[in-house]
Amino acid sequence: MNPYEVLGVSEDADEETIKKAYRTLVKKYHPDKYVNNPLADLADEKIKEINKAYDMLINRKSTSGSGYNANTSYSGATGDEAFRKVRELMTQNKLQEALTLLNSLPRTAEWYYLAGRMRMQVGWYDQAVTFMRTAVNMEPTNEEYRSALENVLNRTRNYSTTGGGRAMGTCKPCDCCTTCMCLNCMCC
Repeated sequence: MNPYEVLGVSEDADEETIKKAYRTLVKKYHPDKYVNNPLADLADEKIKEINKAYDMLINRKSTSGSGYNANTSYSGATGDEAFRKVRELMTQNKLQEALTLLNSLPRTAEWYYLAGRMRMQVGWYDQAVTFMRTAVNMEPTNEEYRSALENVLNRTRNYSTTGGGRAMGTCKPCDCCTTCMCLNCMCC
C-alpha cells in the first residue's frame, strides 16, 4: 500500500496538506454515513486504509516525542491498554487522535461505548444513543454503559421539542410556559 496514493497527496506534501486530505477522506467515507447501506463494509475497509495511510505518513513526518501516534507509541498494545489510551485521549480532548486509535480497534462493546461517548462529547446525541445502545445490548450487565446511555437519553429528552422528540399529546402545560420563558429571554 502506498500511503501517498491512498490519501491522494504528493510525496513531498507537508503535514498540513496530509491532514487536510485525511480529514476530507474521513468525511467522505465515515461509517456513520453508510449506516444501513450496502456499501457499509466497503466504507469501513476504506476508512481503515485511510487511517493506516495517515498514521504511516504522520509517523514519517513527525519528529520524535511530538505527540501521540498509533503505530509507534502504542504498537503491540493489548486491547484493554488501547481502550485505556482512547479514554485518556478523550479526557485530554484529543478527539481526532482518540478516533484514529479507536477505529483501529475491534468493534467490541467497549468500542461502541467509547464511540458513543465521543459523539456525546461533541454534542451528537442521536449518534451517541445509537452507539451506546449497541454497547448495552452487547453487555447488558455493564453499569457504566447503562448509566451513560441513560445520561445521553436524558439529554436528548431535555432538548426535544413538542413536534420533534416527544410523541404528540405528551406535552405538559408547564412545557409551554417554559418554552415561552426561554423565547422571551432570547428576545431581551
